[in-house]
Amino acid sequence: MRSGSIIAEKGRRSPMWNIVTDSSCDDLNFEHSATDIRYDSVPFYIHTDHREFVDDGSIDTEELIAVMSKSKIARTACPSPDLWLKHFQRPGNALAFTLSSALSGSYSSARTAELMAKEADPSRNIAVIDSLAEGPSITLLIRAVTRMIEAGMDFDSIVKKANALRARIHIIYALSSFDNLVKNGRMSRMTGFVANALGFWGVGIASPEGRIAIKGKVRGTKRVLNSILNDMKEKGSAIQEVVIVHCLNLPMAQALKDMIIAAFGDLPVTIFPTGGLATFYAEKNGLIVSYRCAE
Repeated sequence: MRSGSIIAEKGRRSPMWNIVTDSSCDDLNFEHSATDIRYDSVPFYIHTDHREFVDDGSIDTEELIAVMSKSKIARTACPSPDLWLKHFQRPGNALAFTLSSALSGSYSSARTAELMAKEADPSRNIAVIDSLAEGPSITLLIRAVTRMIEAGMDFDSIVKKANALRARIHIIYALSSFDNLVKNGRMSRMTGFVANALGFWGVGIASPEGRIAIKGKVRGTKRVLNSILNDMKEKGSAIQEVVIVHCLNLPMAQALKDMIIAAFGDLPVTIFPTGGLATFYAEKNGLIVSYRCAE
């Protein structure tokens, strides 16, 4: 299990804040030196023909891709309510962020844990927020919530603002492989075979309900990067922050970062490698990009 915490020794505020995400979030380096916040992650499980992977930060990405490519079955299982519950039982406020409920049962599992914790102690402040997206979008949500906590906002106000913020966070998928979409019935086998054989990239977005919607297919890295940039430009120029996760494709992620800064100015753009769950969705060479727009 991945976790991190920071406790201010002087001027400590009460209560403690517990921020918990499922492992669709690829980064947990959210520590801020002046705030009492604990960050934790609960793992997804990735099942293949002969092996189960626990997405606890220990997965070797190249090994996972190799195993999935040889398997007829590749599917995921979400964290159980018990895994969420032990974090909700810690002292202090609890905020949980999950992979889109349209893609996984993680949100439902966390909500079950919330009800269990509140049944034992109705006074607990616990909120589960459906990201309506995944990985990098959750990173942006948690960064924003951390700033709210540091500003001294109360629990209910933070929950309200975090839910509203989802409408200003957008996500783009650039996929060079469609194997797992085919294995999970989200694309026909023939369509997936043709797309892979012809070297197409699928460029998609999250629908308002949090589903992956493929906008189109393009050939060539340059066209993929231009498609991502054009999607960002369609949302306007007031982009404030970007997170890029890549599956074994740092050069393409860096090239995209350079293009974003050239187009929108010197805004924060962070690059991370995919964790296990994001590797499952992005597959080899894929990118997942999230960005936050101004109000």
